[in-house]
Amino acid sequence: MPTITRRLAFGLLALLWLPVGIAATALVRGMPWPVGSSAWLSFLAMAVATAPVTAPCGLPLALACLGLRRIGYPGTAWAAFAVLAPATAVASLFAGLLGPVAIAIYALVISVPAWILYAFLRRRR
Repeated sequence: MPTITRRLAFGLLALLWLPVGIAATALVRGMPWPVGSSAWLSFLAMAVATAPVTAPCGLPLALACLGLRRIGYPGTAWAAFAVLAPATAVASLFAGLLGPVAIAIYALVISVPAWILYAFLRRRR
């Protein structure tokens, strides 16, 4: 049974990976280098403002990877996350132009391969 610290750490990472990924994608994609302090402040304000909307949208992929890890495939879970998380962050950045519902839909649709893999491997056991 995992300790409370491990559960809290997973919960925090499960909620924060998508907002951090979107912020990093936006930073790499749209920031002119070198940047001034006003650009950093506006970027930080954007990241903080979108975090409450995007945080729950990262849960489907995180839970699918947790399921893969729990049934005995930790390497597969990390590989699925390494492939699908960047795709989700990039798609969510562009879906943000359409609104929060589009972010949720994109994140859910992109997590489907991890859920299919989880169902296949769980059934195979």
